[in-house]
Amino acid sequence: MSKPLITIITPTTGRDSLDFLIDSIKNQNISVKHILLWNDKREGRFLFPSLQNINPVLTQALPPSSLEVEQENYTSTCVVTKGNLKTSSLKSIGLMMADTDIVTFADDNVMWEQNHLELMLSLMRPSNWAYCRRKIWSKLPNRDFEYLGVDEFESMGDEAKTEYKTIDNNCLLFNRRLGTSASVIYRETKEGNDDKLMYEFLKKHGGNFAKTLQATVNIVCEDKLVEFYRTNCTY
Repeated sequence: MSKPLITIITPTTGRDSLDFLIDSIKNQNISVKHILLWNDKREGRFLFPSLQNINPVLTQALPPSSLEVEQENYTSTCVVTKGNLKTSSLKSIGLMMADTDIVTFADDNVMWEQNHLELMLSLMRPSNWAYCRRKIWSKLPNRDFEYLGVDEFESMGDEAKTEYKTIDNNCLLFNRRLGTSASVIYRETKEGNDDKLMYEFLKKHGGNFAKTLQATVNIVCEDKLVEFYRTNCTY
């Protein structure tokens, strides 16, 4: 296996959509390290067959405990934490664990287009951080998905049509130095505002950045936001 180029940080409860994320990461044809951070609210199963028979209780003997699985161009480290940590706190742990030059986030309701990492890496060559657009989907009762459109809000930054200027963490790629410095943001923030705080941090401390209008991140929105995005997304 070649040396990983990017660390991907995923806080998760193990919901079914995580399988889609992992498949989309493996389809990138770029060597990565994937840190999966599980908390006490996980929904009952590990992703990898080699871990299926491991008793989750035993993996929590020392918080956090970790299990590593290596496949071609894909290394996963599963970290199981105790104490029902907030998603932002799990991200802070992931940022401190990252050991590649470049870092990104991918929540467990996200799926990447096949060219996502290739495109984002090309933007990073002269830059310290970069971001892309995102497509919004809703989950239907039959387990299928409905496409709502390209987001005009949380993947537009200062160009958004709303006063809430931010970038979804899932649309960001940044160098490890910035991630390490920003880890305190995630450790100390209240739940739900880490996207905005990270974007403000990068604008202030990140230096050169790049962006693309291509929407290479797919995200399944919460049920309560479906009508909002159906009305306000562009196609």
